[in-house]
Amino acid sequence: MHEKGKPIAVMVVVSLIGLIFTGSFLGALHHLEPHDVPVAVVAPEAAVDRLGTMMDKKADGAFDLTAYSDEQKARDALLEREVDAVFVPGQGGAKLVLAGANGKIEQAALTAAFHGVGQATGQQVTVEDVRPLPADDNNGVSAIFFVITTVIPAVILAVMLAVALPKAGALQRLGLLAAGSIALGGVNAWVAAGLTGALAGAPLELWGLGSLLVFAVASFAAGALRVAGPPALALTALVLIPIGVPASGGPIGPQFIPQWFAAIGEWLPVAAAIEAVRNTIYFDGNAIGSPLLVLAVWAAAGLALVLVPAKARQLAGRNHGAATEPAASS
Repeated sequence: MHEKGKPIAVMVVVSLIGLIFTGSFLGALHHLEPHDVPVAVVAPEAAVDRLGTMMDKKADGAFDLTAYSDEQKARDALLEREVDAVFVPGQGGAKLVLAGANGKIEQAALTAAFHGVGQATGQQVTVEDVRPLPADDNNGVSAIFFVITTVIPAVILAVMLAVALPKAGALQRLGLLAAGSIALGGVNAWVAAGLTGALAGAPLELWGLGSLLVFAVASFAAGALRVAGPPALALTALVLIPIGVPASGGPIGPQFIPQWFAAIGEWLPVAAAIEAVRNTIYFDGNAIGSPLLVLAVWAAAGLALVLVPAKARQLAGRNHGAATEPAASS
């Protein structure tokens, strides 16, 4: 590229990166409204259908109501992460059971919606929080910041190892990535669970989750860099941070961002790790299988990329060079 064209190229690249960051974050988080928030209603099916019709008139599709015949079963479903709240209507007054650990915005939306139901039906609604946020995480933001501050150093780990040991073999690189994952996951877990107390209650489990997250991200980043070079690493970082963070819903939750964006987020490490941390710290490890599967898939993909044979990497490099040659000559 001609020297005079380099500044223009830099400005274009930076502008595109800014476009991705701004479009992703503001696109997801500028207009928050609930959609399909799962709620158990302890009432007959017909009564629940009528209630759903009434609520849809005020906010269509905001809540997904499911009839339960027994309050205890509904409460169990709440703690097992099958629903986000339980509504128990009654002649002497109604009751809304929720988990504050799901976040203050969801708690406020549920409370406002079912207080509205109480006013419309002449019932006073009392609110019971069965999983309140602790004093050291009173806004429910610690899980997302724990994940973000783990993902970014994980990418840096992959880059630093590649720079420090450019000729390291695949097995040696995997061993160093694993060791770095355990170290970084342990330090972050110590800060979150011990030093600050923000995510207290399950320090060893948090260490394991942090280490798995680091390895999933660092191995994939290292593999992408090894197979396709810096452009692939840059693309990986863009997918993980400016797309992955807002697609997770952050402290707000995926039920309040565009559904298509939340569906993408489900398959990215940030959203999976946030859900795994919340479910571990606040819900006794319930419903942790799906997020662990996502992290395991990313880790497996990273392993595969790091272990790609040298011949395949050389072929990819030759193909890349062949593609760029006409552009250079023109």
